[in-house]
Amino acid sequence: MCKMVPMERLVGKYIFDPEMTADKMIFLTGPRQVGKTTFARMWLESAGSKETYFNWDDPSVVIEYKRNPLYFRNVINEKVKNKPVPLVFDEIHKHTAWRDILKGLYDTNRERMRLLVTGSSRLGFVRKSGDSLVGRYFSYQMFPLGLPEVVGNFSHVLQDDRPFADGELLARLAREADTKTAVEGLEQLLKFGGFPEPFLKGSDRFHRRWQNDYKALLTKEEVRDFSRIQDIKGLETMVEILPTKVGSNLSIPSLVDVLNVSHKTITNWIEVLKGVYLVFTIAPWHRNIKRSIVKEKKLYFFEWSLLSDSGSRFENLLAVSLLRMAARFTEIGIGNFEVCYIRDKEKREVDFVLVKDNEPVALFEAKESGTNISKPGSFYRKKLNIPMFQIVHKARKVEAFPENCFVIPASNFLMLTG
Repeated sequence: MCKMVPMERLVGKYIFDPEMTADKMIFLTGPRQVGKTTFARMWLESAGSKETYFNWDDPSVVIEYKRNPLYFRNVINEKVKNKPVPLVFDEIHKHTAWRDILKGLYDTNRERMRLLVTGSSRLGFVRKSGDSLVGRYFSYQMFPLGLPEVVGNFSHVLQDDRPFADGELLARLAREADTKTAVEGLEQLLKFGGFPEPFLKGSDRFHRRWQNDYKALLTKEEVRDFSRIQDIKGLETMVEILPTKVGSNLSIPSLVDVLNVSHKTITNWIEVLKGVYLVFTIAPWHRNIKRSIVKEKKLYFFEWSLLSDSGSRFENLLAVSLLRMAARFTEIGIGNFEVCYIRDKEKREVDFVLVKDNEPVALFEAKESGTNISKPGSFYRKKLNIPMFQIVHKARKVEAFPENCFVIPASNFLMLTG
């Protein structure tokens, strides 16, 4: 396995961009154990300010704040010199009045601090609801490890979406990203997943134990904090079933039949699992596609190594990689990006389509092996007049095909996505 300690995270390349985040609080959300706290501590250490990390799970932090509501302002006064003081608030969203705390601190100290707020579930949820913090922060997401992070090489990572409109250009960039360490890193990612602790351990036994604890943490502790679900056992049973649904249209009625609960309950459970960052869904793209599927979503896991089927695991990894890239493009301000899929009633399907500002940019098909362009991919390429990229796990070279279609080895492609 490649040497990867300390591991640099791609989000660090842009999250502190002064053009974007000067005089703003920075929210960093993402799954539990994905590396947010480690990233935050490394940022403070690089700024020479290790002591300005405050974890609100630590009773001493809460006690100091309750003793003196101006505690953090005093910390800033003690440290401020000729540049803003870096601070990290970790897990503050577990405090009842956390919005008011942040609002008060921001409104009185915005020019004298750089405040990074980290958390998962409920902190992520605040981005979707109107509240008193709107206009005071920019939100960023940390995802499981990407291939450039694993091999410690960010030189090939795309800075915008323009290469996707020019298939030949993307193919050339992919050829340049051909490295032995990338191939090795991809196999480690597929085996151990993208969460730093089990990945860096590289132990099958530790990985299995970690997975069990990880699922229990999310379905018990996080779900309890995030929702009022009572039937935790039923939810856990659904979590064991969902890996078999990855990559196909998610049929709620089929889950209703197996779990013997209502359609509404299943829908609510899935939304909660999305809220705690266990799973995510992608919607079908249907504009300008006759007889397209418009409602059924596809479901994927953030921890793809929970999947036993190798093809589904690879498709899931690619889904996370594209989602990570789309989030990054959106966060650096070059457009509003999302990842969708395409399927019509004739069952012609392409795994993924990258969409920018409601317009499709490029098509992607995940394949374990095989270098013939898929017929649905070719069909929709002509229909939408955008490039089609077939990302193949076991391919060893980039190939161009007629009509703007390309086969790209997965390790090469994932070095571009970040």
